[in-house]
Amino acid sequence: MFGTLRNKFQMVQEGISASIRGLTVAENPKPKKSSNTRNVNYNAGADILHRFQLQWNELHELAEENTEKAQEADKLIGTIYEKLEQEWKNVTCLNTTLAYIPKINNAIQDLMDQIGTLQEMFEEVESAIYRLEDLNEMLELQSRQLDHRFQLALYKEKKLAELNIIKAKLANEHIDRVSKYELKQQKIMKERQETFEEVFKEEIKEYKETGSISSMF
Repeated sequence: MFGTLRNKFQMVQEGISASIRGLTVAENPKPKKSSNTRNVNYNAGADILHRFQLQWNELHELAEENTEKAQEADKLIGTIYEKLEQEWKNVTCLNTTLAYIPKINNAIQDLMDQIGTLQEMFEEVESAIYRLEDLNEMLELQSRQLDHRFQLALYKEKKLAELNIIKAKLANEHIDRVSKYELKQQKIMKERQETFEEVFKEEIKEYKETGSISSMF
């Protein structure tokens, strides 16, 4: 834009210069024969030239001033453009972010639903853990009962084995005592039998000798 303005000033400058050259040429035309030569102002061209020079100087100063201001404005516009570009990027990013808000809300709602489902699952798992702990305690109690029963069974087997040993020992002792008793009775019976036989023999002998038997009792 400022480059175009500068070009226009240059065109104006060239036009003014051409006009001045035309006036200069016009000031020195070939003398024509005129009936009224006294009314011609020969200094009019110099005044016009001086006027155009003053205007040209003013335009030149204004052009330089405008050029400086244009450069300052160009820098300011560049700065503003950069800021606007950054703001536009920020707005674009904001719009993109805002466009994702419904998706984010949906994702958050899905997460909330999943959290609710997980909470229900946690409660079910907690209840299952409580039941498992109760079952574990029951199994431990049953295990202790089975262990006590097993220990009691081992104790009974041990006592039964000891009782069987004692019974076997007592049976052996009884058999031994019965055997000894029988042997003793047999010995007594034998001794008595031998005694009776001797008495019988003596009675037979006495009977043979005397013809009678004396009572020994």
